[in-house]
Amino acid sequence: MNKYVLGAMAAFALAAPAMAGAATFPIGSSNFFITSGTPFTPSITASFFNGFQTSTSFDDSFTFTIPQNGVGSGSISTSFSSGSENKLTISSLFVNGISYALTTTASGQSATIGNIPIKFGVLNTIRVVGSTNGSGVYSGTATFAALPVPEPSVWAMMIIGFGAVGMAFRRRSTSVAFS
Repeated sequence: MNKYVLGAMAAFALAAPAMAGAATFPIGSSNFFITSGTPFTPSITASFFNGFQTSTSFDDSFTFTIPQNGVGSGSISTSFSSGSENKLTISSLFVNGISYALTTTASGQSATIGNIPIKFGVLNTIRVVGSTNGSGVYSGTATFAALPVPEPSVWAMMIIGFGAVGMAFRRRSTSVAFS
């Protein structure tokens, strides 16, 4: 009887797809790298991807920190041909914990998102969750644009303007008349 139980467990283990588990790729790794700019330039573009040779489930996180405030945008895609046994499917896409929908067609999946707030010094995360039937690859790009910092002369004009408005309110006299 024990031989049958062990045989059934072994058959189940071989039939079940391998679980790749969670993987984290920090910026600068071979799967997540800057293609244009530096962390200190006003515009940065990075590429990220992952590929699999066998059927598996995956939960990949791509992490980065930017030393300035700004907004991010990006895209991700998969492709597969009809009739092929190899297919990679993304079930969830998150950027900083917010879920984004993907568009699925007969030839693959894609998503394009924008205006994502990126904060100074905070760990930002792109998380891709899915599975493969056979081999497959997904790839994406992430772009960051820094928010403009006002010039010192603009700051001076704003402060003078606030002062002028304050003086106008202070000089305004209100008289109360009783009848």
